[in-house]
Amino acid sequence: MLIESPIWPAQLDHFKINAPDPALIVNFYCKAIGYDAYPLDSGNILLQGQQRRVVIGKGHAHSRPYHGFRLQDRRQLEEVRAFVKAQGINSIENPSPLFNDDAVAVVDPDGWVSVFGLNRLDLPSPKASNNSPPMSMAARLQHIVVATNNLDEMISFYEKTLAFSPSDYVLKDVNDKSSKQVAFWRTDEEHHSFAAFGASSNRHDHHAYETTGWMAMRDWADHFGNLNIPIWWGPGRHGAGNNLFFMIEDPLGDKIEISAEIERISRSTGPRWWDGTDGKAVNLWGAGWARD
Repeated sequence: MLIESPIWPAQLDHFKINAPDPALIVNFYCKAIGYDAYPLDSGNILLQGQQRRVVIGKGHAHSRPYHGFRLQDRRQLEEVRAFVKAQGINSIENPSPLFNDDAVAVVDPDGWVSVFGLNRLDLPSPKASNNSPPMSMAARLQHIVVATNNLDEMISFYEKTLAFSPSDYVLKDVNDKSSKQVAFWRTDEEHHSFAAFGASSNRHDHHAYETTGWMAMRDWADHFGNLNIPIWWGPGRHGAGNNLFFMIEDPLGDKIEISAEIERISRSTGPRWWDGTDGKAVNLWGAGWARD
């Protein structure tokens, strides 16, 4: 039986991208996704837009050192701190320069770091967009997904230890509920803020921005077309999450999703189970994305 965690409600606030050439990634995300760049004291760069922000640093390609979940207030933060301690989790020093130093940071079985904290108030605010695309186009940072060769332990950690709420599972064998291939978790009523796909290795999978609907997705696609950035997958509709989507790639080949109409699910609703053999869980309209 799942326990209730004080982490609910929390929203994905930011994450860090490492790259061998940070300037290349900064330039791409500013032009393509609508970010302004701000240098940080640590030598990293803050990319910030309307309801979206990312930290860029120097390091190996495809690495994502941490992702930060924004809590509601200090009371919730202290409840999360006490909960993590009671669960026997050893927290680490907060790695995020965007949260206050007292944020709670934990490491999952694959080494991904989740940070739960409150925003620093001394960082610059996003600039006014002045109706200049893409800064003026809605794209709230909404979820992040990883691939794992350790899915059972990841499920145990996120459900039994952190007590994230499972929304959907995708099965290799629809008649065997132990054959989980994908797990989606929510930290508020949106279908998932984090998910894990079973794969041959542990790696970043994609991150997603939520926009306002089909016409906004058209505008994003037109914007990418003007930049000669092709759509890599989609458009389609995910079965798990019921959201419209398409994906592009950044210069390192990492996947970026534009999403709309993501499903909302109450905290008391249990998970659903999908047959992974027909591809409907990942795309109701057509071809899926085979991770391996």
